Amino acid sequence: MEEIHVFVKNMGERISTVIHIPNETPAPAVVFSHGFTGNKIEAHRLFIRAARKMSKEGFVAVRFDFRGSGESDGEFEEMTISSEVSDLNAVLNFLMGRVEIVREKMGLVGLSLGGVVSILTAAQNPIVKAVCTWSSPAYLRLLSSLRDSFGADLSQIEKGYVDLPSGYRIGRMFFEDALKHDVIDSCARISPRPLLIIHGSQDSVVPVEHARILYDRAGDPKKIVIIEGADHTFNRREWEDKVIGLTIEWFKENFKL
Repeated sequence: MEEIHVFVKNMGERISTVIHIPNETPAPAVVFSHGFTGNKIEAHRLFIRAARKMSKEGFVAVRFDFRGSGESDGEFEEMTISSEVSDLNAVLNFLMGRVEIVREKMGLVGLSLGGVVSILTAAQNPIVKAVCTWSSPAYLRLLSSLRDSFGADLSQIEKGYVDLPSGYRIGRMFFEDALKHDVIDSCARISPRPLLIIHGSQDSVVPVEHARILYDRAGDPKKIVIIEGADHTFNRREWEDKVIGLTIEWFKENFKL
């Protein structure tokens, strides 16, 4: 297996990308999209472990930082959901030119807001043949979520931005852009391509009801798995191993690997 670091260009800026290449190619590809304030490593190296395991199982696994996050160009304050959809599409288009990839077998995995971005992208991009979400919201109640989960001071929004205690700043455009997107409607438009929804029963950031809403609106084929006791980013080895294992087996089944 091989791991290569490349930069994908979008809107004149670089997207830092790591491609995990299996021993035998061409192979199906799975692209990982990280969550809000996350990066291509993710909590407790979740994306690294997932990508390496997928590569061992015969997939080209791809991790990247959205612009404004991780090692990519741009500022987080300029990030919107639309810009992240644009970044994911840029990565997909780049991968379509790689000889290591079977173009007809391109899948997505999205964690949290990355799940939203994966759903929105799949709804409008036929390149995507299968989607798996981890802890994805079904709708975007941004203000209350930022206050409750990230400790944001919402009084700042009148200034055109909101500062998070973590040091990240969110621009007004993020909130305005979010109103343009209907996650549930986009979820319904993924069918007849397969959808796997994985969620922790004790997720305090995105309550498990979101997973059930997505599942109810999705068309067939679809599958939902609730991991009992798990939190938002599966912060125990047993939860991590389960979510990675379920995801790999599901993609192997759907991509006939």
